[in-house]
Amino acid sequence: MPNQMLKGSVRYCTENKTLFLIVFIQFLIFECITNKVGGIMKTTSVIVLLVILGYGLKVTQDVINGGTSLPKISLKELLNFGVKGTIVYTFYLTIQASLLGLISLAMNFPEFELEEMILNLHETIELFFEHDPISFILFIILGLLIVYGTIFFMEIALAILADGETLKAAFDFKRIKRTVETIGWKEYAEDYTKIVAAVVILVFINGYFHSYGWISIIIGVLTDILAFTVEYRGIGNIYRGYKQKINQETALEDTSN
Repeated sequence: MPNQMLKGSVRYCTENKTLFLIVFIQFLIFECITNKVGGIMKTTSVIVLLVILGYGLKVTQDVINGGTSLPKISLKELLNFGVKGTIVYTFYLTIQASLLGLISLAMNFPEFELEEMILNLHETIELFFEHDPISFILFIILGLLIVYGTIFFMEIALAILADGETLKAAFDFKRIKRTVETIGWKEYAEDYTKIVAAVVILVFINGYFHSYGWISIIIGVLTDILAFTVEYRGIGNIYRGYKQKINQETALEDTSN
């Protein structure tokens, strides 16, 4: 359940309180730089994105290897993970944006970001009244499927990177498909959906405190850190399960031989 994932992420963040404080200060700085509450999902700064992805992939790697608290990271690791992660992230988000742009143009709707639609529900509701209900519902469903589908495969690509593989391996789509098949399409979809649901809950909390001045900034930073941890810890756990299955299958083959 999403609430269990949130509780696990809180424990993971607060296990090392000193490191959590350092991460909190970094996210607060990013929040001030971007001047947006809930910034990690809509940040346009390449430097901020590089740092977040770099540390995020370190979290994923740490969880794959059995880590239970926020990890330390060297500058070399940060740059390596950050640059590679940014390339993968940009590739998938470009596909996502292109597809969203096509359906928006075809159906005469403005382009959207999922987080923006949730945070600005009044504007989203206005769209409902500006179009016929069937077109609006179809637009939302298609948009959500595109967002869900692109990130669905991107997360596995990022996990492959976090596990120490090359950038080329992250674009090996046959390998990504085999990885999902090993995990199980249904199992992965269920676990991935829990991650999405947990992040959406955090976005709603963020949106609720959106107009509370400095309180909104603090809440925004905390929900950003939790959303960040939910995502990268979540895909780490999923990929760890994949590696355990592979090891079990290998052990069985060795036994049978």
